[in-house]
Amino acid sequence: MPYLQEQWNSHGRQLSPQRRYSSQREFEADWIGALRRRYSLSQEGLAVLANVSVTTVQNWENPQSRKSIAPHNQDRLRDIERDLWIKSHVTLLEPCPPFLRALYDLLSSNKDSSAQGLAAYLIASMSEHDPERPRLLHWAGLAHSIADPASQQAREYQNAALRALGSSRTALAAAIENEILGSQFEDLLSQPNGPERQEKGRHLLDACERLYQRDHQAAYKWNALEVACRTPLSTATQYDLQAELQQLLGDNLVRRKIQSDDAYEALRTAPVTPSALN
Repeated sequence: MPYLQEQWNSHGRQLSPQRRYSSQREFEADWIGALRRRYSLSQEGLAVLANVSVTTVQNWENPQSRKSIAPHNQDRLRDIERDLWIKSHVTLLEPCPPFLRALYDLLSSNKDSSAQGLAAYLIASMSEHDPERPRLLHWAGLAHSIADPASQQAREYQNAALRALGSSRTALAAAIENEILGSQFEDLLSQPNGPERQEKGRHLLDACERLYQRDHQAAYKWNALEVACRTPLSTATQYDLQAELQQLLGDNLVRRKIQSDDAYEALRTAPVTPSALN
């Protein structure tokens, strides 16, 4: 069965989908647009990756178009989505052990079950004190979340990786934690509004603040602000973080970024200024 047909059937089995569609064609158009937004792809960029014309991509994104997406193009879009996911989640940081390269090759070849089996075997065989254990646990989580972002097994591996990292302050540890937090942020965005989403948001915010205290990089404050806006957490929390960024980087730079980046849209919808909260 073509890939988008499978996705449409899966959507139809959901009891409470986040969005309802009038037709499969509308679902496909929204899927294409979401793919481009998620990976910051222009229509021209997607056309190059899919080896089609820009007009074809425009038709794909037009829910009124009567032309359905050909099965071979649906499968090509599946492969494109997978390649983009791997590039955004998986980093072959050097030095890279051979077993991680083996996991990378399996994921790149669409052999998730083999990657999951190899990761489980390696975890069972590896010493609890091996310095590569946190990275292996992280990759084990990736092997599960690539096919199912909401995988409970992936979350367990992620949490185990964070525990194994402990208080390590190496550059590799920071990179691993950043990748794990990125995956958890995607998990947050897929959760419905409610107590679980709020708890996840506060957890991620605390992690970003902890990373900032360690490295004093403003990027971690921006990440914390995005978490606060997208969860969303309280308005006071959002404006406190904005004020901290303004002290670090200056009022003009921070306001320009907030006005231009949709990640911080929550701050643009309220007329309150940080000074008004003091």
